[in-house]
Amino acid sequence: MLKTRSRSRIARLNSRQRKKHHVAEFQELGFTLLIRFHPAQPDAEFDQFLDSLIGVVEHHHLLVGGVGGKAPIEETDGFIVAQRGSVSAAQRDALLAWLRARPEVKEAEASDWQDAWYGWED
Repeated sequence: MLKTRSRSRIARLNSRQRKKHHVAEFQELGFTLLIRFHPAQPDAEFDQFLDSLIGVVEHHHLLVGGVGGKAPIEETDGFIVAQRGSVSAAQRDALLAWLRARPEVKEAEASDWQDAWYGWED
């Protein structure tokens, strides 16, 4: 794993190494998704919502991690990445539009773009 992402370190890497470490032109971006519900979702309803969410995420060639919690769930968050490469603005907008159209979703927010591989210690 590449511990430091300094320009001098990246400059010493060849294309294959940059791709392996997901840096420079091979950096992959995703975003954090925050979902608030009204009313709080019990287990059965949240499971149905989650199944639908996973279907939409897969339809847009995305992956989601971290969504869930202890019932009743008032809010949850997760990280969205593309199956390959970075998430596009169109994919992010489509997912947010779907969430905001759901009757049980009070609010859905997406963070700014984040590196999907590095910077999680901060």
